[in-house]
Amino acid sequence: MKSLPIYLSLIVILLFTWGCKHTSKKEVKEKQVITDMLGRKLSIPKDIKRVICLRAGALRMLVYLDASKYAVGIEEGEVRGNRPYIMAHPELLQLPIIGPSMGGDAELIAEASPELIFVTYSTVSDADALQKQTGIPVVAITCPEFDQQPDTLFASLLLMGQILGKTARADSLISYMQQSIDALKARSSGVNNTNKPSVFVGGISYSGARGILSTQAAYPPFVFTQANNVAASINKKAISHIKGTYIDKEQLMLWNPDLLFIDVSGWQLVQQDIRPSTPLFASLDAVKNNRIYTLFPYNNYAISYEMVLANAWFVGKVLYPQQFADITICEKINEIMQCFLGNNASVSIWQQTGACKQLSTDSL
Repeated sequence: MKSLPIYLSLIVILLFTWGCKHTSKKEVKEKQVITDMLGRKLSIPKDIKRVICLRAGALRMLVYLDASKYAVGIEEGEVRGNRPYIMAHPELLQLPIIGPSMGGDAELIAEASPELIFVTYSTVSDADALQKQTGIPVVAITCPEFDQQPDTLFASLLLMGQILGKTARADSLISYMQQSIDALKARSSGVNNTNKPSVFVGGISYSGARGILSTQAAYPPFVFTQANNVAASINKKAISHIKGTYIDKEQLMLWNPDLLFIDVSGWQLVQQDIRPSTPLFASLDAVKNNRIYTLFPYNNYAISYEMVLANAWFVGKVLYPQQFADITICEKINEIMQCFLGNNASVSIWQQTGACKQLSTDSL
């Protein structure tokens, strides 16, 4: 075979050189530098299509952003229970298991070949260590209390939206949440404090079901509706967002709230606490007057923000029927579920939980 003419050889060399430079520029363009919620600066791929979500709340946030299709594995704990984001997207249950809850397994994560890992409840050292173990960028996000740190929650959604090309979706969801909170506060602001009934929420779940004495001093649905929460006076030193907040039975009897709201996940235990012949049954006016209402559980592997809002609208409807007269709870909850989960799963969720209902002493 004859050698190429010199001018053809030069053309080949030039084309090869141009191709290498073009490829190099393309690789640079496909990277972006971000700062995660722990303040870590990372260089990550610009067009992410494969992710792993680790620890409490991370996968829920992915679903919120209508990006569940990008998940390439789930923690073992995600296949158990009745978490709304899983109920709305059962296809997630078909994904490979990448290890136990609250962190997974580094080898199994690497085998799933994600381009990026989202992690919650982490530290800088833990995130760096996982990144070193897997060779995959690890982005820390945050799932804070809804009423106390909404801006932090919104910042996490915006960060994930930027990374996944879901900025418009993040903006839309944040706008919906803010408008909903503002509407709840506006409707309840018109009620004079002296006309507000006293309320108490019990059965709040913390790493499992709890009885009526498990409560929350700053219960977000009460905060958003400016309810007269008798537990708001609890000493801050007795409050734990991790282990839970508990009161004495005698304190609840002393408060004697007009209405009882019960986290439905603890209803079976609450029934034992207020059944006939118990001191609480005999002492609480809310029990005598059948003013007992169930609420969605929202402490389920971090906070289910859609459930917080659903509970808040139900609480508002119960406490201020005149101000919420135009609200049909079924329609409102359907709207919330659709907005957050991208799938109207409220019917099946209601059937399984029995939330947002009024109960009578006949059910005890």
